[in-house]
Amino acid sequence: MADGGASSFIMLVTALLISGSVSTILISEWAKVARAVENEERKSSGALGVSVDFAGDPMMVGFEDPAVGDDELTVYVLNSGIHEMSTTFELLVNGVEPSTITTSISPSGTDWLPGYLLEITASDSALAYTDGDDASLFFVGISESIQGHQHSATMNKEVRLSEI
Repeated sequence: MADGGASSFIMLVTALLISGSVSTILISEWAKVARAVENEERKSSGALGVSVDFAGDPMMVGFEDPAVGDDELTVYVLNSGIHEMSTTFELLVNGVEPSTITTSISPSGTDWLPGYLLEITASDSALAYTDGDDASLFFVGISESIQGHQHSATMNKEVRLSEI
């Protein structure tokens, strides 16, 4: 009888030691998962403040007729988010990237801060439009670094071209 009680006690102590070790490992792994979730939340919280919008009248986007020798299309994009945007972007006009793009920022001229306008002048010999043509604009821009991460903002707009 005494021998059976000692072996049961040894098994109990062994089981408690093993379960304590396993719970330590589980707590450690849970902490890693919690840190990963926290990092993802921090990363995604910056994306909430990144957005761009078309600025101006979509039914009167100015362009200059290529028959006259100038084939420029001028578009204004507003930084409608709460974070500064980079001037690195991609613009497609009817799915085609214009060969030449020039930009300016109003009112600062250098930093595309919230509420500022990015004026994009796109020119390409393939931009052969007439007054009243419709065009599809697609814009993808990226933010400056927010808590170590960059986020993208897109704009897709159907516009009507108006000869200047």
